[in-house]
Amino acid sequence: QEIIGSLRWAIELGRVDILLETVLLSKHLALPREGHHLEQALHIVGYLKSHKKLRLMFDPAYPKVKEKWFQTYDWHDFYRDANECIPPNMPEARGLDVIITAFVDAYHAGDKSDRKSQTGVLIFVNKAPIHWYSKKQNTVESSTFGAEFCAMKTALEMIEGLRYKLRMFGIPIDGPAIVFCDNEAVYKNTSIPESVLKKKQHSIAYHRCREAVAAKTIRIAKQGTEKNLADLFTKFLTNMRRTFLLERFTY
Repeated sequence: QEIIGSLRWAIELGRVDILLETVLLSKHLALPREGHHLEQALHIVGYLKSHKKLRLMFDPAYPKVKEKWFQTYDWHDFYRDANECIPPNMPEARGLDVIITAFVDAYHAGDKSDRKSQTGVLIFVNKAPIHWYSKKQNTVESSTFGAEFCAMKTALEMIEGLRYKLRMFGIPIDGPAIVFCDNEAVYKNTSIPESVLKKKQHSIAYHRCREAVAAKTIRIAKQGTEKNLADLFTKFLTNMRRTFLLERFTY
């Protein structure tokens, strides 16, 4: 427990490269096994000892956003009352606008013990990573589509909270938050008004995300799996791919 507590403290300080492994070991805190779980925890400590330098890049520059990634639709007939929640007593905005971007991913049925999926989210303000998240989902999803939609809803709630907080700090926000996901079905169902939901068990996440798009809180872009940074927080990767993704926002 002391080792896991120290590792979680290191994650809060910015060691995002051990987030997934620490989260997976945290599940066994109530009943750890000395021959297995303790050994794996010590492996993470050994990794930190041999990889002492890993820093997050807090780049204030604006990310490159191509409008061809997005399509504009009229959502009035579907969510005519959709509006983003704006703080009524927020201070006057000062300084330069910021752009919020997020990467979302889900590893469907990744836990073999109960077949629950793992959610991973990485949120940037401009080019600075400011929030990283990895957690097992509460429900068992029968499809990748359902797992990805649950992850999208989780990311949306984080983004809405962040946008509210930044506005209360007096920081202006430039347009909707940009969310990248690698699931084609989720991208189309949240971006195209005429898309139809076929499974009722996904209806809450479905309408929650679509209404946010209609309210211009977020807009969704398709990102290839090979460049989805949230993959770091959902599944084990090869050393080459892991290094490639980490180098995009750390040094």
